[in-house]
Amino acid sequence: MIIKSVENGNHFIVVSGLETTGIETSSLINNINQLSKETGVTIQLFDSSLIATWEHLFFSALNALKAFSYGKNISNSLSVECLLYASGQRQISVAVKNLGVHSDTKEIGIILIGDDQNLLHEVYTKVLLITNGSENDEVLLINNPDKFDKIRNFFQITEIELKTICGSYEWSYCVEALTRYCIEKSSLLILQK
Repeated sequence: MIIKSVENGNHFIVVSGLETTGIETSSLINNINQLSKETGVTIQLFDSSLIATWEHLFFSALNALKAFSYGKNISNSLSVECLLYASGQRQISVAVKNLGVHSDTKEIGIILIGDDQNLLHEVYTKVLLITNGSENDEVLLINNPDKFDKIRNFFQITEIELKTICGSYEWSYCVEALTRYCIEKSSLLILQK
């Protein structure tokens, strides 16, 4: 779990990964929405197969906060805004289909946003219980070629673009470049309104 203070300490963003044995989607969504309402904490869950490291989620949350503060938000919900920024596009249905959790999702990325660090820790523990999950931040990593290619294809990066942004075909450089590309694509969403 990674927690960062943003907006001069007015908000905290928590990013984490977890593994679960499977979920019942509608029950999970209802429980997460109820927890969010009760605590005032923004909660968004992601299928981690299209997440390019914890930084991808962190900057998606940060950009969503900025969009709301500047009145440039696409949706009426900060949690949905995080999902849109992580997907790098404006269509909620496409973002949910590709980055949302589904019944076959076993590796989940989490964003929590709130103004009380202790409350965020409590909510995080409850999310682990609701999902029947265990913390594993490694699910956020790009640690194999299949995940790398899935992310590259989703964000429509060609071989030529990949070589240009990587500078080489060395694995670590390409992973870092792909992560930067996903963050930049997310950041540009605010300019598309």
